[in-house]
Amino acid sequence: MKILQFIKQVCTIAIGFVLALFFLLVVLFFGLAQLTPATGVFYAPSTNAVLEVRVSGRIVEIPPVSLVGSNPGTIELKRLKNAIYAATNDAHIKAIYLKLSDIQSGWPVLEEVRAALLAFKAKGKKIVAYGDSYSQKVYYLASVADEIVLHPSGLLEFKGFSATVDFYTKLFEHMAIDPVVFRIGAYKSAVEPFSLNKMSPENREQIQAYLDHAYGHFLKQIASARSVSVPQLKAFAQNLSAVLPEDALASKLITKIGYDETTKKELKQSIEQAYGTSNPVFIPYKRYAIPRTNPSIADKIAVVVAEGEIVDGPTVSGCVGARDFVSILQAIQADPTTKAVVLRINSPGGGVLASENIWHAIEGLKSVKPVVASMSDMAASGGYYIAAPCSYIFAQPTTLTGSIGIFALFFDPAKLMHKIGIERDVVKTAPSADFLQPRTTCSEAEKTFLYKMLRQNYEIFLDKVVQGRKLTSQQVAQVASGKIFSGTVAQQNGLVDQLGGIESAIEKAASLAQTTANCRIVYFPLPKTRLEAILEWIGPSLHSKVYSIFAQVCPWLHPLQHISMRSGVKTILPYVVSVE
Repeated sequence: MKILQFIKQVCTIAIGFVLALFFLLVVLFFGLAQLTPATGVFYAPSTNAVLEVRVSGRIVEIPPVSLVGSNPGTIELKRLKNAIYAATNDAHIKAIYLKLSDIQSGWPVLEEVRAALLAFKAKGKKIVAYGDSYSQKVYYLASVADEIVLHPSGLLEFKGFSATVDFYTKLFEHMAIDPVVFRIGAYKSAVEPFSLNKMSPENREQIQAYLDHAYGHFLKQIASARSVSVPQLKAFAQNLSAVLPEDALASKLITKIGYDETTKKELKQSIEQAYGTSNPVFIPYKRYAIPRTNPSIADKIAVVVAEGEIVDGPTVSGCVGARDFVSILQAIQADPTTKAVVLRINSPGGGVLASENIWHAIEGLKSVKPVVASMSDMAASGGYYIAAPCSYIFAQPTTLTGSIGIFALFFDPAKLMHKIGIERDVVKTAPSADFLQPRTTCSEAEKTFLYKMLRQNYEIFLDKVVQGRKLTSQQVAQVASGKIFSGTVAQQNGLVDQLGGIESAIEKAASLAQTTANCRIVYFPLPKTRLEAILEWIGPSLHSKVYSIFAQVCPWLHPLQHISMRSGVKTILPYVVSVE
């Protein structure tokens, strides 16, 4: 027996040693990778050239660091726009070849990319767009092009806007789990997926209003770009009469039916004929050498990106960690060379405490230097909470914002535990000693307390908006109760100052700081190295990794991914109002 125990201990130590050695080698490999210069050729054209802009995948403010290789499915918004704007003023870049595929982003982000393309076109330069198929989001970018080419077997999905919400009430009933729901505001629809089987009248009303504004803006921009009237466009969508290639061509929404290689060849020939150039070069935008900001310029404008759910603690992929975010703001506040700050928000909100801590840090920062908010796809609920104290707020016409409200959501597993044979008993020194623990539903006294707490937090939220926006309590009350708005409507009701993208926000920040827009623009958080990404990946618990993999196989489960994080008192949208 002693020999067997000895062998077992030796094997255990050996296995542990091998695993530790393997982990050390992985860390060493990726650590050394950070010291190795990036490979690849970057082009600074010395002759006439075409900038090849391939847009496919998810457009993000700060791309995640891949543990191995690059992230082909992720597009960095700043990198894409900078390449287009640089090409606009580059005499050697004569045209853009816009190769478009599936795009995963909100409409406000597309608005900024489209603005960059329009600026390029305004210089008299040519844009040719090609797509195997065009979704409405893809077509929104393509619509600015001089030529729009569609594959002979492709589709132009011109069909109107829709927004879908999934409801999980029956799922939880089957699982014998009771959601315990509290909310302030009839329009605070955050809890509805867990308490109803369809949209409430209030939620349907506000989503319809948002869709109508977003769709109206979309149609107006397409009509202007393609010289087709808005009533005609509505008819195309109503009857699906511009979906097939021949119908799209007859409707003047595209200019040609053809193939990728043929379209590129024809663009190449047109450049040769127009400029007398032999064999013009096609430069991928990711390999285009963009002029760097002069490092000798001391003054900076900081762009601090808040992308994802607002949570307590550190920042991890897809979330804004209040602890780390506050540290960044405090460091910027203490930096005398940073003259102004742009808070770039793309967040549905999050925890009340986390949002409050960020709000407090912004208030301190604003006392020293101007802070301008730039809303991207959404700045709702807690996302609006942290925008409210800013000196000035920009949004895009289709930005989803507002949702000034609060809710609490808990899950009572008592029935499930009983069903699977788990019983629980408790000894208490007071009636509510096990309050907010997994047990039976709240007592009436505890429910009264929770509503009191929510009402207090809601009044604090309203007061933040009153202070930040210089509105009366009555004005804020009218736009609160959890209502969501498009950026256009938010400007009309005083929640937003001006419509525009991040460039407008940077210019405003420079103006408020009485400095020039030629300041160095520095983005925060700073990008992570692969080694930091590995350590971050190791940090989360195993069940989060397993769920992340499982959610990729079953995408319909994605809204439930952070269900444990959603428990408690929140100011957040539980689902993304995805407009397709």
